Amino acid sequence: MITLPWRPSVTASLGVCAVVCIGAMYSLVLYGDKYSVPEYPKIFTLPSYSRGLEHPTPCRTCQEHINVTFAKVHKAGGSTVSTILQRFGDLRNLSFVIPRSRVSLGWPYQLKLNATDYRPALDGSFNLLVDHVLFNKTKIQAIMPRDTAYITILRHPFEQLKSAFSWYEVPTKYRIRRGKDPIREFLQQPAKYERNFRTRLPFRYTRNFMAYDLGFTNLSQAGNESAIREFVRQVDSDFDLVLILEHLTESLVLLKRYMCWSLSDILFTPKNTRTYQYKTLGEYPDLVTAHRKWSKVDYALYDLFNATLWAKIERQGPDFYREVYHFEDMRTKVVQFCDVAESSWKLQIPASKWNKKFLVDAEFCSRLRLPQTTYMTNLKEKYDAQKRTSRQQKRVPASVYCFSGTGNYRFVAQKNIIDS
Repeated sequence: MITLPWRPSVTASLGVCAVVCIGAMYSLVLYGDKYSVPEYPKIFTLPSYSRGLEHPTPCRTCQEHINVTFAKVHKAGGSTVSTILQRFGDLRNLSFVIPRSRVSLGWPYQLKLNATDYRPALDGSFNLLVDHVLFNKTKIQAIMPRDTAYITILRHPFEQLKSAFSWYEVPTKYRIRRGKDPIREFLQQPAKYERNFRTRLPFRYTRNFMAYDLGFTNLSQAGNESAIREFVRQVDSDFDLVLILEHLTESLVLLKRYMCWSLSDILFTPKNTRTYQYKTLGEYPDLVTAHRKWSKVDYALYDLFNATLWAKIERQGPDFYREVYHFEDMRTKVVQFCDVAESSWKLQIPASKWNKKFLVDAEFCSRLRLPQTTYMTNLKEKYDAQKRTSRQQKRVPASVYCFSGTGNYRFVAQKNIIDS
């Protein structure tokens, strides 16, 4: 056989061209105008992030945890987390505590256990509670399985105040004098303006709103340091994990590890984000100090659980931050793909140390984009269809994953998540 001296170089050149062409097409999918180039391949594959991450390293296995109560706090990123849990349960045909009303389970009042606030479970048991409920663990334990994991989310109280000010039109309700800075005006005389809002509602938009959602219902104790400490201690006892909105990505990766979920389970697009007058108002020290005095319980909660979040993350080891970076990069690519993808397109996510290979298609993108209230409407329709036909969809068997954490929790079938 005659060996042609130029064949290797030609082969190499063709290989380089192929790589460049594939890379160009993928870049167009993520970044280009989807209407400018009419023909693309149907399946796009993300490049592996590094050779060392293509296959999971040896680690202990765990079974995903499917029973979860999420205490959704107002104006704290709760809708984003709720949609993550809705997608998780929907894909597995799990049973939700579905409100009879549009969006809440009796809130702002206590949950009624005679099923007047929620629809009965079709198969006799629930897996997920993800809507607004006035948190009372005793009542919730009466309808949720014994091994339920309890999670919630908090936001910096001053940021939560700004959001509530806009969403609930506080300046109008409280008759705050019009000006450039109604929040500053309010915090100079909060008690005065609170009295202007004559209401029978059992909570206050501007004072300990997050604490109320978590069960601090005796508003007369808002200045009682002993009562505040006891309440914070109780919340610490009641919840397995408290997410922090300002560190949502880290919180979700930690949740994924605690629940033995996959990275695809925690992919998200932010929900209910909007621009409003007070959003860019800085955290001026005098305003935060004034609000801290006015809303002591919310600050006590945030101070503790922001600190405990980082303590739990620290116990995960340096591998945790590499997974966070990996997840952020993956989420960016998936969101960009879903923004431009046509119905027949698919995006292949390669396996890594932290995830199995999975496919993103039009159906996944649609679920990813759904607002929380729309998703709940879909779940209600799914419930009604199953009730009419008396045919309960079979639950998807729990998956087994490689646990990449460092000994915070262990996962034992049919038992609570417990400290190891």
